[in-house]
Amino acid sequence: MSSASQHQGRITPSDTAIVLVDHQPGVLAMVGSLPASAVTANAGMLARLGEEMGIPLVITSTRETLEFLGTNLDSISEAAPVAYARRVRRAGSLNAFDDPAFVDAVRNTQRKKLVIAGLLTDVCLFHSVRSGLDAGYEVHVVADASGTTTALGDLVTYDRLRELGAVVTTTYGTIFELYPDLSSEEGQRAEGVATRALVPA
Repeated sequence: MSSASQHQGRITPSDTAIVLVDHQPGVLAMVGSLPASAVTANAGMLARLGEEMGIPLVITSTRETLEFLGTNLDSISEAAPVAYARRVRRAGSLNAFDDPAFVDAVRNTQRKKLVIAGLLTDVCLFHSVRSGLDAGYEVHVVADASGTTTALGDLVTYDRLRELGAVVTTTYGTIFELYPDLSSEEGQRAEGVATRALVPA
């Protein structure tokens, strides 16, 4: 089993990929641990970060042909239309790493550090993060872009993931760890991604 010391470290734009797992309307409807609006906004922010800052982005859905589940949220598809068009549509595997197309998509990013958010925290996200760690990736889990049925479910799952070696973080924490210098051009662009949702339309 992986130890935390093997997997924790600073993420940078040159060594990191973003992975969004099953942010679908029907799955989001089951989330009670966080407001749906917060999960939607933060997942969209991560998608926009990948799209606008050139960070490899892998999007996946499960059983999206089922009407009650639907495909990935509009906040994701509108923020990252290219990655959304290339999304991995899983047939029903709870563990995204059980799908060869997903494994290939992540491998093709050529990054060893993964920033992952997903629904539900204790189901598809948990299985996928554990397998990512087992495959040798360093995994950072974005808690405020994820969620499950209860707050307790999140707490228990994040404790388990930390024990496995994952880092648990937030959307803003991720953005400003990747881009800590707001005097740089890249830092200012990242700040624009982070603050755009705060500006009224």
